[in-house]
Formats: sequence, C-alpha cells, structure tokens
Amino acid sequence: MSEPFYVSAPGKVIIFGEHSAVYNKPAIAAALSLRAYLLVTPSPTSSDTITLDFPDIGLSHSWNKNDLPWDEVKKHVTHTDGLPDTTDELVPEIIDGLTDALSDLESKLHYTACHCFLYLYMNLCDIHTEGMSFCVRSTLPIGAGLGSSASTAVCLASSLAILGGHIDPAALTYSEKHKTTHNPRSADFIDSWSLIGEKCFHGNPSGIDNAVATHGGAVLYQRKDNPTMPSVRTSMPNLPPIKLLLTNTKIPRSTADLVGGVGRLNKQYPKTSGCILDAMGHLTNEAYHLMIRPFFGSDELNNLKELVNINHGLLVSLGVSHPALEKIKIISEEFKVGATKLTGAGGGGCAITLVNDECSKETIEKAVQCFQDEGFETFETSLGGKGVGALYAENVSEEVREKVFDLKRFSGFGTREEIIEVLGVENQEGWKFW
Repeated sequence: MSEPFYVSAPGKVIIFGEHSAVYNKPAIAAALSLRAYLLVTPSPTSSDTITLDFPDIGLSHSWNKNDLPWDEVKKHVTHTDGLPDTTDELVPEIIDGLTDALSDLESKLHYTACHCFLYLYMNLCDIHTEGMSFCVRSTLPIGAGLGSSASTAVCLASSLAILGGHIDPAALTYSEKHKTTHNPRSADFIDSWSLIGEKCFHGNPSGIDNAVATHGGAVLYQRKDNPTMPSVRTSMPNLPPIKLLLTNTKIPRSTADLVGGVGRLNKQYPKTSGCILDAMGHLTNEAYHLMIRPFFGSDELNNLKELVNINHGLLVSLGVSHPALEKIKIISEEFKVGATKLTGAGGGGCAITLVNDECSKETIEKAVQCFQDEGFETFETSLGGKGVGALYAENVSEEVREKVFDLKRFSGFGTREEIIEVLGVENQEGWKFW
C-alpha cells in the first residue's frame, strides 16, 4: 500500500503591470504564503476507488477506476523520453470520453473541479495506479483573483505526477531552495501539466499563475505583439519573502468591464493613456531589475515600495481604483504600515501593502482592526518564497505522522488558521521542495 503524502502550492498576487499587460507591457506576479494543500491517502474502501474531496466547496465524489475510459484517453497521449506530453489545447476526444464519468455532477463548480482532476489523472496515471483519496484544502480566498485555481491545479498535477512516477521526489529544504535549483526537469513538468489543469478551469489562461505556484518567488510575464509568438515568462525563484498585508474589500467587480473601460480611455486619449501604459511598463522593468539582485535587502525593498506607490497612482489615473481601495491606502498611510496599491483588475477586489520593517506588531494590529471595521478581510502573509512542495509520511516521526496525516482531521479543519498552524510550510518540519 502506498504511503500518504501532502503537496502544497502558493497563491499569487500581481505586484506590477495590471491592465498594461493587456497592451503587451510586462507584468510581475509573486507567490503568497497563503497556499492550497492536498492530502493523498490510500482509498479506505477499495484499491479500485478514486475519491476527490474539496470540503471548502462542498465537493466529495468517487469513481471506480475500472469504469473510466482508459482506452479512449490513452490513444491520444504521446510520450517523449518516457514522459507524457502536454498539448497546446485540451484534447476534444479526451473531453468527450470523460463526459459519462462526470454526468452525475449538477454543480458547475463541482463539474469543473472534477473535470480538471480526471483530465490530469487519466493523462498522468493508468488503470494500474492504486486507488487513492485526494483531499484539497485552501487557505486562499476563492474567487478573489489570488490564483486559487492555479494553486489547486499545481497540487493536482504534482500529486498525480508522483503517483505516475514521472518526477523525482522533492528533496530541497527551504533554505536550500534559495541557494540552488534542484532538478528543474521535475518542476518544469509540474508547471506544464498544471497549465493543462488551468485550461480545464479557465479555457485560455496566461500561464503566469501556475508558473508562480510551481516555482515560487516571482515571475515576469509579457505577451508578444504578434499573437502567434509565445509569451515571455521569466522566473525569479530566489526572491526572499517580503512581509505583506493582503486586504480583500469583498467588493465584487467585473474584470471585463474594467479592462473595457481602460480600452475606451486608450481609444479616446491614445497619447495620454499611452504614456501612462508605457510608464507602467518601464516601472515593471525597474522593479524586475531590483527583484533579481542577488543580495536583495532593505535598500531594494524601499525602492520597491516607491514603485508600488507610483504604480497605484498610475492605476488610479486609468480609473480602475475604488473608494474602498483608497480607504485601505489611507489607513495604511495613517498608521505608516507600508506602501499600498490595488492588485488585479481593481474596482474592488484586493489591495496589497508592503510592510515597513520598522512597523510594530501593535501598529499592524490596529490597522487591521480598522480594515475589519470597514468590512474588509485582511491576511498577514508574505510575498515571494516557496513554490510547490511535498511532505512525505515516511520522512516524519510517528508522532507527527499521527497528528498530520489524519484525513478526517484534515478535512474537518474549520479555519485557514488551523490549517496553517498544523500544516504550514513555515510551521511543520519535513516539507521539501522541487
């Protein structure tokens, strides 16, 4: 019987380049310490049973692996050097072949999650793979533009790649991860297959979310003017963790409407808005050169915070801020917490604050209370840091194993704080990274 194991991957925030990325300017996204966690355990009922549990969205579904359309799927899977190849687009024949296995799912959200899982499972595993239970928990707010689907896709891709024998075990501790790159082939394999998972979730994703969730640190991304050319994607895996407040206004917004508004402004005032978008592109490149310095320290962080303030001002000039976002910025400045900007499409959603080194815990608590009084939700997290990692049962003590590898306990955690306290990659010894 297989040993249980965890995999975990971070969410992301866009630091620089919102909206200007639509016009082929560079953007930078960075990992968050808020993460998704996936526990893989042998099936308690039968070695032929596969179960996907996602308590955060009320999903629990099982399949008999012998009933899945293996012959139909496997004839569309090619291999290079013994590894299954990804495709530019999802394979229609595989999608059609999975229809019957998904026919009893009534919720669109549940259907999409199960479709992603089965699509990856049948590409990366086979009929001889032992039946397992997969339980996903997330400390990320779902649907807040923080890459929750990508972190889930990375967890699914990495766990199934382990079961399929396609990657080497994660082997680096956190301190080692920031000194060297161990076996990039495994990380690149996870990255490429998690993009397939993201396509199951979103159709045509950029690939930046799953790249950040896989490699950690930060990623610079830029689309080419020629749509037939591949986008540029440059990883910055060695960015050290930067203390961050993430504040969710809980105000819904339409990304399409906000992007459309910038488009109308750009059409009406092309020279003016063009200068703003160009400035955002230059600013992002400045930030990139700061973030790749080998000894990133307080001077670089202070310069980065200046760029955060400038970037927010440029986004305000494009009309994509919101009174709630400005309130967050005002409160953070009143308490001298740090540099604040909106992240993502704007118009609501979230803001990030890069925290000043000299800001005390008491001051942060007072600011967070003010945010909560306004109806916002704030997370004390960090920017940059670890990408996808694994925690193997055989590598921990019996005491830790009984405490941590308990499926019933894991699925029953009531808050993200409980998950982080028990499983957080900063709190639980034994986590390894690719």
